[in-house]
Amino acid sequence: MLPPGIFLWEPEDEALPGGASLENSGPLTQNWEEGLALCGEWADPLEMPGIGRFRQASKECETTIVIVGRCFSTMEAARLLYEQGAVGEWGSVVALTQTGGRGQLRRPWSSPPGNLFASVVLPKAPTESEWSTAYGKLLPLLCGYMIAEILGEQGAQLEVKWPNDLLQNDRKVGGMLIESKKEVDILGLGINLIESPSDSLMREDRSVPAGIMQTGRGVPTTVGMWHTLVNRWKKMYIVLLGELKPPQFVSAMLPRLAWLGRRILVHEREGLSFQAEIIGISPEGGLVVRRPEGEGVLFSGSIIPL
Repeated sequence: MLPPGIFLWEPEDEALPGGASLENSGPLTQNWEEGLALCGEWADPLEMPGIGRFRQASKECETTIVIVGRCFSTMEAARLLYEQGAVGEWGSVVALTQTGGRGQLRRPWSSPPGNLFASVVLPKAPTESEWSTAYGKLLPLLCGYMIAEILGEQGAQLEVKWPNDLLQNDRKVGGMLIESKKEVDILGLGINLIESPSDSLMREDRSVPAGIMQTGRGVPTTVGMWHTLVNRWKKMYIVLLGELKPPQFVSAMLPRLAWLGRRILVHEREGLSFQAEIIGISPEGGLVVRRPEGEGVLFSGSIIPL
């Protein structure tokens, strides 16, 4: 298994989920070049049969971050590395671009170089606390809250749009997707740092307009931002699950919940639509809304503000 650190991955076969190395993936954006420069010197490659070669940066890191160029999706690349024993919990992959990125309901996710595309292997669910039963239900909101809190420390004031989007000034600047297979949860994250989809494209998808995340500190370096985010995330995760019970977490995240107290239009998968007001989050992670006939809880569907 790779030790904690930052690694450049040269996949053994470009047909693997790992795709191609940075060298074989086209020109780098400025925020990629600057981020790689801050990683320091790169050591001689370490060979892992069946996977490829890995070169470790001199920059210290508390988790294992693997950098690749072009890949189908960082989620599949992270799962491959985990299943091959190359990374463990909190091991992650960050890519220059993806050819098969996807979001909620398996919608395609645009992946232009310069934006952040990363996936991380999440810890297994707790087994000896109140979180043992609530963890899976609250996991998307739990991760969204922590990501928003950490990026807020970096100057980006974000809200969490139920169930898994990140908003800034009512524009979608990022999104998450969690896939569970073989009792392993992998979270994929995309954040717009230099480019975002057009408003017309988002309207076709019944989504809120997209935007570029603003920190007030210039364009973040892709690798540097992920380094800060994933290492801080690991620490916050341990503290939050240790200090807060699930109901306390639900209360704590409400200030980050987008459109709380506002009216929304709900689109359900069956093609039905209705208006409602957001009033909270249920203990099971559903969106609590108020309609003329009374309160209800949503566990699926898409929402936009009115």
